[in-house]
Amino acid sequence: MKTILHILNWILKLLVWIAKSFGLLFAIGLLFAYLSCYVSPATTWFFAFFGLIFPILFFINILLFVFWLILKQKFFWVHLAVLALSVFFVPAYVQLSIFTKQETAVTPANELKVMSYNVHVFGVNYQTKTFKTLSNIAEFVKKENPDILCLQEIVVFDTDLLKKSFPDYPYIHYHLWSRRGGSKYGAALLSRHPFEDKGVILFSNTSGNVCLYADIKKEENIVRVYNNHLESTGLNLRLSFSRMAKDERRNEEIKEVSTRLRDAFIKRANQVDTVAAHAAKSPYPVLICGDFNDLPMSYTYRKMKGNRSDSFIAAGSGIPSSFRSFIPAFRIDYIFSDEFFKATNYYIPKVEYSDHYPVVTVFSMNQ
Repeated sequence: MKTILHILNWILKLLVWIAKSFGLLFAIGLLFAYLSCYVSPATTWFFAFFGLIFPILFFINILLFVFWLILKQKFFWVHLAVLALSVFFVPAYVQLSIFTKQETAVTPANELKVMSYNVHVFGVNYQTKTFKTLSNIAEFVKKENPDILCLQEIVVFDTDLLKKSFPDYPYIHYHLWSRRGGSKYGAALLSRHPFEDKGVILFSNTSGNVCLYADIKKEENIVRVYNNHLESTGLNLRLSFSRMAKDERRNEEIKEVSTRLRDAFIKRANQVDTVAAHAAKSPYPVLICGDFNDLPMSYTYRKMKGNRSDSFIAAGSGIPSSFRSFIPAFRIDYIFSDEFFKATNYYIPKVEYSDHYPVVTVFSMNQ
């Protein structure tokens, strides 16, 4: 009997040791996720993968913390310690409406409404040169009535189409590449208010990513707006997961996905460094908008945001997703602002005209 108890006790200790070992790995994984915000993938891309799965690592560490706490094992302190650091990162993923936002006086003179929207080529049919969603998007924009409209992934066959589709915006700045069938692909920045200046930041080693900027004057204020479309992986998530579920394609697909993610991490790091350096020299208050193709737990997010305010954290609530995916909390479209601006309202309309949802923020501007 003593021998059996001894064996059982040994097995129990072994299981506890294994559980602690796995727990330590998940705790280290969460620390690596934090590091992904500060280590450029252009230097070391390894940490970026952990940032991508931050929500998973976060919840596993919560479960392990509760598990060890129930068992009254001091190991719960390991998970508590790494979870404590998440207070600096979780607000970018979730905001509770019970925390009321500070009221700010907004007048027509100091209000600025901004929309950023990846329109997914307006649902173009290259053969017939028609657009499935352009009229819907134009109608939606007219209803929302933003002062500034930042569009990514636009396709036109004639640049006059932008003026015809969005007649309320007399000031249009775009950069387009020639594509198949005589089409042109790129991004556009539209404004109700006049441009004082405008420009384009081109990225190396890319076939369609760009940053536009414009100095826009409203009343007595001049502000600089950046419209970004940063590097994408080009992955179809549903298709990739489906292939990974099949034994004969799993290794091949995992390698393909990992390579694409790594390459995109590195390209975005270089792109965001370029934009951040340009924005740092702006003589005017800055708004940075666009499709960053990266989650909040990333070097892209931290570098682009800098000391600026994330509109969602400032004026939003809930768990937002700006990309139409089966994965929750998939926010890759952002609007950041300097202290000159105060976000008074933030929302993501769930209109299904693209693979992205539009992001809308209303600001008050200091006078």
